[in-house]
Amino acid sequence: MNDGILLIDKPAGISSASVVYRIKKRFRFSKVGHAGTLDPFATGLMVITVGKATRLSRFFLDADKRYTARLGLGTLTDTLDPEGEVLTTETPEAMTALEARLELSRVEALCADFTGDFMQVPPVYSALKHNGVPLYKLARKGQAVEKPPRPVTLHENRLIAFSFPHIDFEVNCSKGTYIRSLARDMAEALGTVGHLTSLRRIESSGFHVEEALPLSDTETMDREELNLIPMADALSHLPAMVVDEKTRALVMNGNPLAWTPCGEEAGADFCRVLDTEGALIAMVEAAKCGSHHKYCCVFNA
Repeated sequence: MNDGILLIDKPAGISSASVVYRIKKRFRFSKVGHAGTLDPFATGLMVITVGKATRLSRFFLDADKRYTARLGLGTLTDTLDPEGEVLTTETPEAMTALEARLELSRVEALCADFTGDFMQVPPVYSALKHNGVPLYKLARKGQAVEKPPRPVTLHENRLIAFSFPHIDFEVNCSKGTYIRSLARDMAEALGTVGHLTSLRRIESSGFHVEEALPLSDTETMDREELNLIPMADALSHLPAMVVDEKTRALVMNGNPLAWTPCGEEAGADFCRVLDTEGALIAMVEAAKCGSHHKYCCVFNA
């Protein structure tokens, strides 16, 4: 199989772009992409798209994600993670006083306070763009730009462990949420500074890191050994319509597809178009748009 989804468990110390490059070079795929980056210091699940599946990335990017993270209190870095330059460090006296007043119940309440819908200021070191230039490139030149707060949703923010000065927590969040910014804001709510010292993505787009292949394992594998997830299965959370052979030929040639109900009633934005063998041949918008479906993409043979 040359088209599908590959789940990779990314190690620390490597960029997401490097993961894509290694997969492409090692297995000689013509096209490889991903459905969401991880910072170099972070580990965990990356959804890698291969071949025709690179056109599916947009359908994964809006999905919620789940992380485990560690907040280190007392030190603030410019990147809000362990790779940045230290900006502020609390004095030993301040840290002693902070430890004395931080009870477990207060930390549990802190996580609860950062649950729900709220506005979040993105890090100045991020891939967001200002006048077409990524913020991290501007920040490296000493031209840090702070973007206005953006709405994000934390469906869950659960305390895992607290051992001063470290707070380990698990968060389930909407797209666009920066856990580095969350760590900064949680520290500020405690009256101190802090930064994210570790981050691991454990769920994304309905996939779990336990299903993922460690990147190091790919170094000794052949392409035939990869367990690529078929495109139709990777989007199984979306509604589907099955078309006969005659309609399949029309779809594959980009001809209009007569509108039929396909997930619109359930609030779905997109619908899969499958052939009689269950292969994904197109993606269409679920909402009614005249007498025909609006194509998002067609996967020609």
